[in-house]
Amino acid sequence: MIRFFIVSTFILMPSTFADEARDELIVQTVLKLKSFNYENSSDKVKGSITRYLNKNIGIGEYFTLIDKFSIRDQLSNLANLSTAENVNNEAVSLLVRLGGNEWMSKLLKEKGESRINFIRAIGTVNSPITVQVLSELVQGMSTSDANAASDALTKSALGQAELLNLLKRKKLPSSVVEKTLKVLATSADPEVRKMALGQNSENNENKKSYNIASLVKVRGNVESGKTAYTKFCFTCHKAGDVGIDFGPALTEIGDKLAREAMYLSIIEPNQAISFGFEGYSVKTKTGLTLIGYITSESANELVMKVPGGVTVTTNKSDIISKVPINGSLMPEGLVDSMSKQELVDLVEYLMTLKKRI
Repeated sequence: MIRFFIVSTFILMPSTFADEARDELIVQTVLKLKSFNYENSSDKVKGSITRYLNKNIGIGEYFTLIDKFSIRDQLSNLANLSTAENVNNEAVSLLVRLGGNEWMSKLLKEKGESRINFIRAIGTVNSPITVQVLSELVQGMSTSDANAASDALTKSALGQAELLNLLKRKKLPSSVVEKTLKVLATSADPEVRKMALGQNSENNENKKSYNIASLVKVRGNVESGKTAYTKFCFTCHKAGDVGIDFGPALTEIGDKLAREAMYLSIIEPNQAISFGFEGYSVKTKTGLTLIGYITSESANELVMKVPGGVTVTTNKSDIISKVPINGSLMPEGLVDSMSKQELVDLVEYLMTLKKRI
């Protein structure tokens, strides 16, 4: 009866609409199957999936389908998404996984902004393949490549390790050393922060000391505090709909912390680590190093949230080590990168983030 209803409904639909509905039904069906081989499927099923993908580039179940069934037919579309001004990180990750060095080489032969966009984008892929490519670009003859590639390497755990390696071997161009050390000094990995601070005498000289008892007596500007939030907190925290969901949400932080505790959490983040946000360093057999929080764990899988708010699922059989990080993933040196007024304004803004009545 149900089958008759579906078939008769398609017959009554206009042709184009019926085709789209049929394609959607086939896509949703194969996604629910425990075992489905795209390459060995019929031309009809492949056709439906291809039409769905081409009509929904970058939206809907687009990335889920490509990822689950390793659909290489979409590499060209993934390449376009990976070189756009607003780069899609999921597209970049899939392009690297499915296209490898061949497609990276193609895109790196391009010129102009699309090439620079791609160099910066592959930094978000925590992969030995991308790190090797970026390392070679950093050490190359092009200043613009070195700038973009060094920025890209700061975006992943493996990339940060490679930057420290290049620094140690004196292979990092002098033009990018200072800015690279400043970024590494705010890494989510305490060990990376320690090594970066140790190599940057300027950071050590600029280390600031505040009397919290004196700070709580001062009042700041809320609007300026919003600006400080987007500058210093946006990449790891969400306040309402603004920001990236990695660290604890700040939406109602004004209800949870007194002004003194607010200052303490920024100046000395290691003093109070929120429950559920204890950091871990996980190494895998494929050479990956994951730094982040464990969001769930089963007998077979470990799910982590890593910087950028990305959720990564790893089979436990692929894990070599899982080590708790001693300290907060929030960098202690963050306060050193802001002025006293920015700090006061930031706290003033955070104090206004309360539950709406």
